[in-house]
Amino acid sequence: MTLRIELDHHQHLWSAAGPPVDLSVPVNPINGLPRAWYKGPATAEPVRSDGWIGSVAEGGAVNFRDITFNPHAHGTHTETREHIHDAFQPIDARARSGTLPFILPAFLIHSFPESQGEDWVVPMDTLKAHEPALKTLRPLAVVLRCTTGDVLRNWSDTNPPYLQEALAEYLCHLGVEHLLLDLPSVDKEIDGGALRAHNAFFGPAAGPRVNATISELLCVPEGVQEGPGLLAMQVAPFVNDAAPSRPVWFAAETRAIAH
Repeated sequence: MTLRIELDHHQHLWSAAGPPVDLSVPVNPINGLPRAWYKGPATAEPVRSDGWIGSVAEGGAVNFRDITFNPHAHGTHTETREHIHDAFQPIDARARSGTLPFILPAFLIHSFPESQGEDWVVPMDTLKAHEPALKTLRPLAVVLRCTTGDVLRNWSDTNPPYLQEALAEYLCHLGVEHLLLDLPSVDKEIDGGALRAHNAFFGPAAGPRVNATISELLCVPEGVQEGPGLLAMQVAPFVNDAAPSRPVWFAAETRAIAH
């Protein structure tokens, strides 16, 4: 069985026919990784009530577990501006309204950080090599591969790499509405609440980019090539500023549509 997807966007036909690549990391209460933001591991506990237990291993009829996790800390997740603004804009509403389309024209970039003092920062220059393609194709989503895929770790107190504020600003200038990356955050772990890249990408509370989303803690496997692709955004139906998500990547070819 071969899946073929075609999409018209910005006077170009985007065509994908290869195998999908799952870019997500699950919430995993078994090994407890990944985790960030000083949270312990996600947990799964069988419900116990009046002599009844939700565990087949312990003699129950079914497995019936309470899961405790934080969407920002325990796996791949997608968030809205509600993450930093006093505004009710749950990610579920974005997905249901179609402002977070199921299939997005996207561009994947290898964006390895550079040393800046005690920090590692993904610089604005990471976009330079792809600037002509980004201006021509105008993808709605950009995926940044900033690590070698080693994301199953406890990121807390490690000062992970983060994005230069100018990079987030330039993506906005290009019309990118959905930013995805394989780091715990677009911002520095401890920055006194400045959240410069978040604020740049989501915009100010008085004039926000209402359709924008940020997805963090992805895993982009080795061998995934830079360039255009079609991105299937699957978001768990949670009424919250953020929810677990499964971005699925299809490498694509593009060609201009004659008029």
